[in-house]
Amino acid sequence: MSNVNDESFVQIRNLSKDFLIRAGMFSHVRLRAVDDISFDIPKGATMGLVGESGCGKTTAGRCLLRLIEPTAGEIRMGEHNLTSLKRDQVAQIRGRMQMVFQDPGGALTPRMTIGAILREPLDLHTNLNAHEKDQRVRQLLFQVGLQPDHLSRYPHQFSGGQQQRIGVARAIATHPDFIVLDEPTSALDVSVRGQILRLLTQLQEEMGLTYLFISHDLSVIKHTCSQVAVMYLGRIVETGSTAEIFNSPVHPYTQALLSAVPIPDPGQRGKERLRLPGEVPSPIDLPPGCRLYSRCPYRRDACLEPGPPLLQVADTHRAACILVDDRFRLGGGNVAAALSPPAQETIRM
Repeated sequence: MSNVNDESFVQIRNLSKDFLIRAGMFSHVRLRAVDDISFDIPKGATMGLVGESGCGKTTAGRCLLRLIEPTAGEIRMGEHNLTSLKRDQVAQIRGRMQMVFQDPGGALTPRMTIGAILREPLDLHTNLNAHEKDQRVRQLLFQVGLQPDHLSRYPHQFSGGQQQRIGVARAIATHPDFIVLDEPTSALDVSVRGQILRLLTQLQEEMGLTYLFISHDLSVIKHTCSQVAVMYLGRIVETGSTAEIFNSPVHPYTQALLSAVPIPDPGQRGKERLRLPGEVPSPIDLPPGCRLYSRCPYRRDACLEPGPPLLQVADTHRAACILVDDRFRLGGGNVAAALSPPAQETIRM
């Protein structure tokens, strides 16, 4: 998916989201699912948001669209500051920002026909007359590769791939500018994933769409996104262009994620892989300092101090690791040299 414009269209600054979790009959504890994250998405680009399940990716995506209310921070889309708008004002521009959900079947109302499902956003967010809505619905079916006779059918009469095409059609019905793609292919068969990804790419090129692509599938992210942000326990630990993240990962968590990707070539067996020992800490009882400390093979005593922030590695490449600074002092200007290979735990495949 392409990056057609360097101008930032979506801007996220210091976004946080807390949930209150019941801890007893009369007590609650605070869980910070998203913690002070910031990033920009250029107009017409695709930003990948990756990390383990439970790291806060989907919560961040829903906050961006004000589907759930953020606890703190600022969200801008084009000329709109979404965090300063009231609910009724957000509803007025809802047609400009949409979401494609992970479970296509669960996201479609089972009692509604496909025609009614696609017509609903047009009823809510456009001033089209009945004839124009009918034309738009038929156009949507054509755009996503479905047939007019599908309009009278119900969601359970379609395959998973077809259901996701309907979900995509509903998302683009109101000509949005920005779409959050929440694991749009993870529930689909491998043979269908490529079809959906090609459809999303084609629609982006035709409509100038801006995407936030949430996924744990790094192979999909590598081939669809121009930029990547890596999340761990609610925080972004590394950002950069796709080439920077995949070719020169700096943060140990990013290195571990990439080294865990299966290798399809049997001839490459024997490659050493970075393993992060132990379990992911509870988000209710987070460790001080770096949240990867208890699992990191490069940890130092200084990692227990607050921070670090995202530090500059290259022009667009940043990582939140104490072994990196914005002037490359460590390792004689070579960030990789600052990471101590003897401390690295590996497993041989």
